[in-house]
Formats: sequence, structure tokens, C-alpha cells
Amino acid sequence: MARNKGSKMTELTMDMTPMIDCVFQLLIFFMVTTVFAVQSGLKVDLPQASTSDAPPEKDLSITISEKGEMDLNGTLVTLDNLEEQLRIQKDIFGSKVLIIKADKKSLHGIVVDVMDAAKIVGIDQLAIATDEEEPKNGGS
Repeated sequence: MARNKGSKMTELTMDMTPMIDCVFQLLIFFMVTTVFAVQSGLKVDLPQASTSDAPPEKDLSITISEKGEMDLNGTLVTLDNLEEQLRIQKDIFGSKVLIIKADKKSLHGIVVDVMDAAKIVGIDQLAIATDEEEPKNGGS
């Protein structure tokens, strides 16, 4: 094919504005609809220890507040229904490990009651959660 010497080639351009608008709308949609996981409903102040390992995610975890409120893997429980809830959670997770996150000001008796309930339902490994102790300056 021969081209006419007098014809001008027109340059094709693509307007990117509509595509950018769509991308921003998708971004806003996902930001608005995202659900963030909240770890625990109870605020506790864990005691500190010089050796502290991070617990595995699949184990059962109970949080005991200073006031004696208990949260078992995101479910508020009482001493009355603790054994039942431990049994249910043990069946769901298939775990025989219970991590106890007790506030350092919580009553010792409640922690013992939780340990007893765990033993009754067949949870044979218990762990006490602590925060890692900050290294002390000076002194050798």
C-alpha cells in the first residue's frame, strides 16, 4: 500500500483518567469494607519474665483481668460455664494446651480455678503468659 505524501499520521492517545478513577473507587471500597481482627476484649497487665516465648496461634488462650473477668479465645466466660466452654473450644481447636494470660493483679484463686477446670476437661498442658522483662542497665 502506498501512502499519500500529503496525509498526516494522527497519533493515537489513550486517556487514563477513567481507569485511574476506577482504581481509586476500588481502593476506597476495599478500605471501607475491610474488617480488622481485635485480639482480646479484656485489658490485662501481664507480669514480666526474663525468658518469654511467643505462644503458637492454634492453642487455647484464656485472659483473666484484674477484676476476674475471663475471655476464652474471644468469648466472655464465667466460672460457672468455664468447663463447658473449655470443652467446646478444645473440640473446635483440637488443642490440649491452654495459655493463661492473667493480669498480675488478678486473684490467685481464679487462676487456680481455671487450671482445675482445664484438667477436668482433659487439657493437660498449661502455660502462663508473661511479657518479656526489659534488660536492666548497669550491674554485672
